[in-house]
Amino acid sequence: MKTETTKNPPTSTKRIMCVADLPSYRDMAQYSVQNEDGQEAVYTLSKRQRQVMDLLLAGPVYCASPVRLSDVVHILKREIDIEVETRFYPGDKETGSGDYGVYFLTSKVRPVEPSEVAA
Repeated sequence: MKTETTKNPPTSTKRIMCVADLPSYRDMAQYSVQNEDGQEAVYTLSKRQRQVMDLLLAGPVYCASPVRLSDVVHILKREIDIEVETRFYPGDKETGSGDYGVYFLTSKVRPVEPSEVAA
């Protein structure tokens, strides 16, 4: 986690307010993941984990969400070993708004096409 010196996250940052804001595909998909250590692994994700992975692949995502993204991001980070960085931005002190976080995918991730999977 780090605190950003810039006042605002990138304009492309996604805000998820309801389930309909998530990517629609929930069936199983495989992803090749390469972390900072250079090791590469393939993971099969489905349901909400796949939706959140596809969301992170599209760009940064606000942490606060009514659909509890942080629970899924925690699983992706701690149980599946995908590197996701949380950057904090200053809130508006005049309105009482506190600092807030944005998730950034830092692992190199790419979807694995079905034709790439060994038989």
